[in-house]
Amino acid sequence: MFQHKRLNMMFNHIRKNEYTPVSSLQSLLNITDRTIRNDILEINDTLSACGALVKLKRNYGYYIEITDDEKYSDFLKTFEHSDDKKMNIDTSEERIKYILNELLSSEDYVSMDELSETVFISKNTLNKYIKIIKNIVNKYDLEYITKPSSGVKIIGSENRIRKLYVEYILSANFNEYVTSFTKEERSIFSNIDLDWLRKITIDQLNSHFVKTSDYNMKNIIIHLALMTTRVLGNHYINLYNITPDSSIMGLINGLCREIEGKYDIILSQSEKNYMYLQLIANTHLDITYIDDEKLRDSINQMLEVIYTDFNFDLRNDEILYADLFRHLKSIFTSKLYDLNSNNPLLETIKTNYPLEYEITLTAIAKTFVFEPYVLKEDDVGYVSVYIGAAIERCYYKSQKKKNVILVCGSGHATTRMLETRLNIVFPDKINIVKCLSYNEYSSYTKEDVEDIDFVITTITLDNNLLPSVMVDFALNNKDVESINRHLSKMLHKRLQMFEHFFDKDLFMRLKGNTTKEDVIRTMYQKTYDKGIVDERFIDSVLKREEIGKTNMNDVFALPHPMELCATDTKVVVALLDNPINWNESNMIQIVFMLVIKQGEQTDFEHLYDIFIEIISDSKLQQKIINSQTYEEFMDVLYDGISID
Repeated sequence: MFQHKRLNMMFNHIRKNEYTPVSSLQSLLNITDRTIRNDILEINDTLSACGALVKLKRNYGYYIEITDDEKYSDFLKTFEHSDDKKMNIDTSEERIKYILNELLSSEDYVSMDELSETVFISKNTLNKYIKIIKNIVNKYDLEYITKPSSGVKIIGSENRIRKLYVEYILSANFNEYVTSFTKEERSIFSNIDLDWLRKITIDQLNSHFVKTSDYNMKNIIIHLALMTTRVLGNHYINLYNITPDSSIMGLINGLCREIEGKYDIILSQSEKNYMYLQLIANTHLDITYIDDEKLRDSINQMLEVIYTDFNFDLRNDEILYADLFRHLKSIFTSKLYDLNSNNPLLETIKTNYPLEYEITLTAIAKTFVFEPYVLKEDDVGYVSVYIGAAIERCYYKSQKKKNVILVCGSGHATTRMLETRLNIVFPDKINIVKCLSYNEYSSYTKEDVEDIDFVITTITLDNNLLPSVMVDFALNNKDVESINRHLSKMLHKRLQMFEHFFDKDLFMRLKGNTTKEDVIRTMYQKTYDKGIVDERFIDSVLKREEIGKTNMNDVFALPHPMELCATDTKVVVALLDNPINWNESNMIQIVFMLVIKQGEQTDFEHLYDIFIEIISDSKLQQKIINSQTYEEFMDVLYDGISID
């Protein structure tokens, strides 16, 4: 909109705030006060004809003074439309992505001056970014080249360049990624009609009866946009050693005809092969070069490990078997071709379903041990969701339903809606005995609720006859989690769990500086001295640490063995005065070491209920860290975790 990118950034920053201090603009744009004043003059040259001016209020900062609402509104619409095509470059990471895109898009060398001016940074700052960029391109087997008097450029395989785009430059928040096109995407693909591309992709997939998820659909669209942009820029991929299955050629040719006609380009067989690989990676097409029989044997072995080690017998669950076979087939095919398989929900899965994740990780680590049948954390996360669903099907449905009273103060319609949703979400867990108004429930006595386990309510209750869970009538995800936690608490007597799982002799405060391995070995020694474990235990714990992270968040870690090799089920507790480096990015102060006896695997679920509550409550975590004695620690747990 404005003549220079910096002016666009400055105006955009000012208009989004009531007042913008000069220091804020200096920090954002890395320019002097004098330059800011000159830029404001240029901005106002344009704005004055558009119903507004940028003004300065002493001690507050710059602000927008609107003189003509209609003119300014029209101007903003035009500005925002043009702004949608610009990458957001407010942070260091965003600037690095922007620079990478500039270098990868250019066929020629790009001067350092041009790069620094493009993102409004000093030469020193740019040099810092370049070091990071060199490390990034090295990871993708690309080469960063400097030529005196000409500038810099990145060269390498087109396949690796596209992989860098997808895995780093275009990475985004899951919800934003799925539901819309991000600013970064619209900027990088400014020459592509992304909304049109979405439409024709959906139409072509539907016409060929190919199903996929929203996330994978977006992946396909982004890969098609990337392919088209790169071809328009004369960057071609080399993928001739692939022969697409004939059953999918109709879909590929259909997409090619649409894209070629729209952008007046010719897509080579290599580009069609690239398209083929993305369809394989992001759909459930039954086209792979994986040995089906070997895969079936591995799945059977995996389910056997889950039964032996964790006492969950999922071996006859046909739904699970079919899900695992289809999903693992797709994963291993993607691995054969080095395709991107990032899991945007990995951290959410690990945090909210830690037991399912650990069961899956252990079983996979013991089963899929040779390439190409070795899975990374992202893949384990997906598989753990299937395992978790199977455990729900096979074990939770057998539990006795809890009798519930539903109290809703907003009328019959919302009551009926909430009742219907509860029956859908918890068909095997709750039995809604009555739906009452607030006044009706307030008049109840103990005799009226003798056979009722708890209340689900949309309003605050004064009557304390029963435990209650407060929810929104729309029953959002947070509400579902609250009810699940309450059901879990009711199924298990927490006092007994605490008394059984935690032991004064297995509680310690560690002072001074120490290391992760020292903490683990100190905790192991406690259990060894107590006769609960033997020498195999420490090796098994350290082996698990090599596989993947065992910290549950930035404070709390949960080391445990790969095998069940204890004579009792206990939790060893270590609270650290000084945080320790548990992995590359997490400093831990709470360490719970799991010691599980063979045959008591069902206690896993009970224990993880406690852990999930600790993870989700930062205040509780801090109280645990501050506990100086075992007694204080137990008091904190009793107070912090509800007991029914």
